[in-house]
Amino acid sequence: MPKVLNIAHRGARSLAPENTLAAARKAFELGADMWELDVGLTADGVPILVHDSTLERTSNVAEIFPERAPWRLHEFTMAEYRKIDFGGWFNEQDPFGQIRAGAVSRHDQESYVGEPAPTLEEALRFTRQHGWRVNVEIKDMTGTAGDATIVEKVVALIEESKMRGQVLLSSFNHDYLRRARTLAPHLALGALVEERVDDPAALLRQLDAQFYNPHLGVISLEEIAPLRAQGVDVNVWTVNDEALMRRLMEAGVSGLFTDFPQRLLALQG
Repeated sequence: MPKVLNIAHRGARSLAPENTLAAARKAFELGADMWELDVGLTADGVPILVHDSTLERTSNVAEIFPERAPWRLHEFTMAEYRKIDFGGWFNEQDPFGQIRAGAVSRHDQESYVGEPAPTLEEALRFTRQHGWRVNVEIKDMTGTAGDATIVEKVVALIEESKMRGQVLLSSFNHDYLRRARTLAPHLALGALVEERVDDPAALLRQLDAQFYNPHLGVISLEEIAPLRAQGVDVNVWTVNDEALMRRLMEAGVSGLFTDFPQRLLALQG
């Protein structure tokens, strides 16, 4: 089976609470090639790992700050983030059924309670200390104060950490990628898309990006090989079904974002 990048989507989030160091640690222990994280800005401008625009799905924020609904990620300071548990919900909701399946130990479950949302600085430090790689997705902060500074703050942290060669920077907001390219000419960039693009190679040329990261539903198996022949790296998200993983690998995909890096590892032997 062809080798592809095994990209742990928000860490190994089938086995640990997403976008936490616990999920990153689990993905690293499994042997994933890299992990993917999502970064937004706190109210006081700290790059923080959160996927949704609001916090209630992946934390106990409604319990800690009941009067602050709808709990938008950019309305909480870093000090307030430190009061919120971003791990206990995983044990309660078992989002991928892996606790019921016996794949998550009691020890791990207990350790998740009180898990914080890490800052990007903490996530980069973890990645660097483990000699690993990371896909940093900048969340679209359009309409918030953070829109004006998030790209600059994220790029500055990557540069300060001296991890340029270990980081792939991506975003659905392609203007963010243009800003990032101006700031960091040699940083690897990935264009995230969730709608069909007729000419992905042209899009990458316009953005001076190296990676095309389409949603599973907007690219066909037949399109992959011609794109690879044009020098386009294609990383598809989010693929959890083993049979589909196999078909995409045979079609020549560069990498797969998956919530189950353990399944992809098993396919690759």
